[in-house]
Amino acid sequence: MKKKMVSILLAALLAVSTFAGCDGNDKAQQASSSAGKEEGVKTFVLPINTNAVASITPYNVYGSDDLLIASSPCFDPLFIINKDETRWYLAESLEPTSEDGCHYQLKLKEGLKWHDGEAITADDVVFTVNALLEPTNGTDPSSVCYNGKAIAVTKVDDLTVDITLQEPFSAFETEFGRIQLFPEHVFDGNVKVKDNTEALNKGIGSGPFKLKENNEGESIVYERYDDYYRGKADLDQVIVKMMPDESAQEAALQSGELSMMRITNPTKLEKYEKDDNYTVYNIPEGRLNYMAFNYQSPLMKDMDARKAICLALNVDEIITGAYGSEELAIPAKNFCSPENLYYNDEMKGYEQNIEEAKKLAEKSGLNGKTLHYIYNQNRPNMKETAQIVQQQLKEIGVEVEIEGMDGSAFFPHLFVAWITGETVEDTSWDLASNGMDQMNADPATKMTGWQGELVENGFYVSPETKTFWKEASQSLDLKERETKYKDLQEQMNEDYAMYPMANTNYVIVARKEFKGLDEIKRVPIFEDYLEDYNGIMYAKRGCREIRCLYIRNGI
Repeated sequence: MKKKMVSILLAALLAVSTFAGCDGNDKAQQASSSAGKEEGVKTFVLPINTNAVASITPYNVYGSDDLLIASSPCFDPLFIINKDETRWYLAESLEPTSEDGCHYQLKLKEGLKWHDGEAITADDVVFTVNALLEPTNGTDPSSVCYNGKAIAVTKVDDLTVDITLQEPFSAFETEFGRIQLFPEHVFDGNVKVKDNTEALNKGIGSGPFKLKENNEGESIVYERYDDYYRGKADLDQVIVKMMPDESAQEAALQSGELSMMRITNPTKLEKYEKDDNYTVYNIPEGRLNYMAFNYQSPLMKDMDARKAICLALNVDEIITGAYGSEELAIPAKNFCSPENLYYNDEMKGYEQNIEEAKKLAEKSGLNGKTLHYIYNQNRPNMKETAQIVQQQLKEIGVEVEIEGMDGSAFFPHLFVAWITGETVEDTSWDLASNGMDQMNADPATKMTGWQGELVENGFYVSPETKTFWKEASQSLDLKERETKYKDLQEQMNEDYAMYPMANTNYVIVARKEFKGLDEIKRVPIFEDYLEDYNGIMYAKRGCREIRCLYIRNGI
């Protein structure tokens, strides 16, 4: 099998949103028959920014976040762990079976069923791992392949699986837990799931809602799965509407056709904060929006050129101009998000120094050049960010051409080597704006993408950062791991490896009649078996929730 290293930066990482006790009154329930809602039925309707969903699967890897949201009500993960609690879903436990950090045993809960009534078993776990590792599927293997090295899974009995890693990996539990299973029986045991469109579109899942109907190009309707192992959801239906136009979303929200929408600009934020008919929820997203340097570009190979750009930019002006409110985003200081484990809060980020930037631009040959800046136009605030960067770099004699791209075109540029698994040169761009979700991540989950064998085809990685990352990700000593990760963040800053821009929040507005959205939990980071890096043991505790849906955020 051809070795294929796909960056965790490309992974659409699972973030659980708990809509506890979402009650809708008759106004919300009856607002729009065109949305597929039935009179007297408790329905929650949310929009996605796309016109099409190819299949009902949690593994639309290189598409937008919206493709992942579309399937989320239907599928449960094995488990989700943060520094305060473990949320056990399909799995009952994951325990180490050796002291070398390479052997574990997973146990599923008893009595679990797929939406078609078939039992969920260890066979499904083995099948899913193998499907994720199958290169023809184009799925992201980051949950089952660490630093390019695949795990091995072996069935012990109907509910038990043994797992073997080729080397220790500090974020194994975080990554493996977020797996959402494929039903082996639906695919007749054939791990080439991408080819089985019929099986994919059946949408046979394990979550609190099961597929009712897929109205192609319009909506996906999920109905409550009454035999859900965590208890019946309070909602009867969840409807995902395909609605890429923001103006249309807002009109639909105000008419009652939608239950919620995301807010990404300060004008709308202020508007809905003043309107008693709505409630605004501000949820820490753990996301880093950043500007990458293309290491294939001859100019970007030069540290002086990268430094000139970093010193020419003013992150406070970028936040003010592109986001408009610290409720939406705050200036980023380094590669990691504040919600990350081992975040180095002593770092101050880059400070603008125009005169030094001009000198370095002249020294490196950057002065008088035109840079090609691409951005993902499916991500909010990216266009505005690129425009501000364009203006700021003019001050040091550097012209910038900006180009917005759909995600399907953007990612093959930014991550060409990771996607293809081959050394591929792409000098068509110099700078790029993107974002990465870091909420449920030990830094190793992100740094795998930056330190892998193919990463230098697109991003700058120094030998020092590789060393720090390898030592940190494989260390079984928590204090040593903390030190190495903090050293790593400082080294990336010294290398001018990227320009961190914004740590964003997920801000939504919901109609007042829907309650409980304040219970949304964006699951952050895992600390080895509920043990933090200071050695403080947390008690396992249950999670009070009636989960209406969970939203999965992406790259």
